[in-house]
Amino acid sequence: MNSRIHVVVGIIFDANKDKVLISKRTKKQHLGGYWEFPGGKIKSNEKPFLALKRELGEELGIDVKDAVSLVQINHDYTDRRVCLDVWVVQRYTGEIVSQEGQEIKWLRKNNLYNHKFLEANKYIIKILCLPEIYGISDNYYNNFSEVFSQAKNYFSSGLKIFQLRLKLEKNNEFLEGIKQLSVEAKKSDTRLILNGKASDIDYFPVDGIHLKSKELFKYTHRPISEDYILGASCHNKSEIYHAVKLNIDYIFISPVLSTTSHPICNPIGWDNFKELSKLAKFPVYALGGLSANHLEMAKRNGAHGIAMISSLKDLFS
Repeated sequence: MNSRIHVVVGIIFDANKDKVLISKRTKKQHLGGYWEFPGGKIKSNEKPFLALKRELGEELGIDVKDAVSLVQINHDYTDRRVCLDVWVVQRYTGEIVSQEGQEIKWLRKNNLYNHKFLEANKYIIKILCLPEIYGISDNYYNNFSEVFSQAKNYFSSGLKIFQLRLKLEKNNEFLEGIKQLSVEAKKSDTRLILNGKASDIDYFPVDGIHLKSKELFKYTHRPISEDYILGASCHNKSEIYHAVKLNIDYIFISPVLSTTSHPICNPIGWDNFKELSKLAKFPVYALGGLSANHLEMAKRNGAHGIAMISSLKDLFS
């Protein structure tokens, strides 16, 4: 099979940040008729940002002034292997107009799944749909009814991703509880994630699995289908490098600040968080002693968003 083709991809949001631009491949192109995010091949020795400026200028007639790297995706088609270098365009000049006869349109993120996208672009959609606020359950409850009551309140209050981090025994009662919670989550379009092992995806009706850091090194490749969300907890460089190898969808880096739940753990602080987040090729959530007030600080230091346990009750009460 040929060597991997390096492609740059631009994610462009509208002024209100609630719609994203997509482009339809022409019939003359490989896999014509499929939708994708605009971009194209990087030339030999060309820097990705300069390739982004060139491609979006040629395709859309705009001059990209500022963009930030979002994720790198390796994908193998039957006849070619690609590496997508995905950037979020933060500032550009000019008016977006199709320059090459391709159909373009603005779509809300939750409508992207209703269009026929290139396979490699489906991973981008999954990343784009990760919210900035990630909720995590307490790790101990007296019974599943307490879990259900708390989670249902979060869902109805607007939380869009929630991780079950439970010490309850995974028996038939647990399975029935997850089934009920899954139904409630779908009503609110909330992603339900289970903290556990990769094999749990075969038994519980959840949208994804979150691996503890010690679980990461049990796998040599991505252990669940890309149809599901796969996350992991990371605390150092080696764990992040291995998460990259496994094609993880997102990671937590923690603890950023001091926490009541883990008082003996030394916080890494924002400077170390920023340096670690640069190693990831996927969205990073800051975790540990954070509230919603820390969101902008986290984003300035390379985070996609923040994950919360204790402060979640204050935000979604």
